[in-house]
Amino acid sequence: MIKKLIALMVVLFSIGMTAACGMSVEQGEDSGTNESGNGSQGNEGNEEPDDEIGGEEGGQGIVAGEIEPSLTKNENGQFVYTVKNQTEEEVTFQFSSSQRYDFAVKDSSGKQIYLYSSAAAFMQVLGEETLAQGEELSYTIKLPPGEELKGGTTLEVWLTPKGGKKAPISIKMNQ
Repeated sequence: MIKKLIALMVVLFSIGMTAACGMSVEQGEDSGTNESGNGSQGNEGNEEPDDEIGGEEGGQGIVAGEIEPSLTKNENGQFVYTVKNQTEEEVTFQFSSSQRYDFAVKDSSGKQIYLYSSAAAFMQVLGEETLAQGEELSYTIKLPPGEELKGGTTLEVWLTPKGGKKAPISIKMNQ
């Protein structure tokens, strides 16, 4: 009888802990990602002029209160999503899973034809990424086979911290 009671308590405790993994008490600052590296050298292909999209030209200077996203194409033809802390203080992004960013590919009519998070699995673990003033985090966007960006196609990328989509940026292919 005691063994059954202990087993029941263990099961109930496990269920409670599993349910609590997806919950959050904090409503912290948004943003964060870390696949470090700065593979944003060289631009090829059909991007908009100036290789970088969004933010200030070349990401120069500190802009109070701004988290600056950029999207570049490296020498391997892969897109690199970078988020730079352009504020005057440290910024921390809280995450409720191992996912740090998401991206979508849309056709020329604006219809979503691919969403990264719908094809990937993420661990349900709490995490955070902290960016010091002027620091940046970069992620290489790996498009699935057959999802090349053709003329009129749009790539949208954003961070996925608690509280919703942050630091969104997109690029539309010209050809």
